[in-house]
Amino acid sequence: MNLKTTLRSALAVAALAAIPAAAVAQMKIIAVQAKVGGTNYGVAPNAEPIPVNVGDRVRVDLVGTSIEGGHGVERQVNARFDVPGGRGPIDIVQAGSNWVVVNIRAAGDAQLGYSVAGNYDMRGNLRSGRITFQIADNRHSGGPGRGNERWERAQDITRRLYLGILGAEPRGDEARQDTERVAREGSAGVRDVARTLAINAQRSRSPRMGQDEAIRVLGDLYRGLLGRSMSNRDLWDQDRGFRGNIETIRRDGLGRMVDVIVSSEEFRSVNRLNELDRMPRWERDGRDHDRRPGA
Repeated sequence: MNLKTTLRSALAVAALAAIPAAAVAQMKIIAVQAKVGGTNYGVAPNAEPIPVNVGDRVRVDLVGTSIEGGHGVERQVNARFDVPGGRGPIDIVQAGSNWVVVNIRAAGDAQLGYSVAGNYDMRGNLRSGRITFQIADNRHSGGPGRGNERWERAQDITRRLYLGILGAEPRGDEARQDTERVAREGSAGVRDVARTLAINAQRSRSPRMGQDEAIRVLGDLYRGLLGRSMSNRDLWDQDRGFRGNIETIRRDGLGRMVDVIVSSEEFRSVNRLNELDRMPRWERDGRDHDRRPGA
């Protein structure tokens, strides 16, 4: 290769390097959804209301359907969020690049606004819109004590435990009994409920996890229980404690790892357990309906 050809090749490589990555491979999004508790609800072009209850604290992830290799693939969609009009039955309490956490304060219908922040290949009517909540008020339908601050905090924490450990919304009598235990016993009840959920979750897994499965499961626990927003790769690269806990979960199992997390100061701080323990005690007619492990 002569000098002129070499220079031309070098200039071509430099020119390609100067092109922004988004311009080289812009992600094509054909639909937008809101993910809540592992379930996707249509936002645009089709809208579906998200059913929630007064007192819930809900995390909403904005995701899109990307066409890759002829198939629809779910991808995160970066966006900014707001409550239209500045205030309503919902309040934004935390937000990330493609997700938001809202408090549900009153019954009725409410909307969360979004505006796409990334450089995606998508139609204009997908770039901004409203996420609709259909809010019911079930606080007073299940017995004494509903609606007070301690009960509402117990609901929030129980929901975080169910989503973080089981990947499912708390529903039914067992979930209600778990909420009662958290409301009655505070942080001690949180640890007991978490251990029981971990035992139930462990039943569907192999006795000893492989490395890849351990990374995925621990990443979900960090995001679900601690509110971390980092990917598994970022957690592995940047968090030495995460790498050490991979060995813990592989050696000692899911139950031990959950116990370590819910006993940590980070978990106590994120979930404001000190405040829960200082609140007035909650009792349910003096009757004990606790669920035993494995029941």
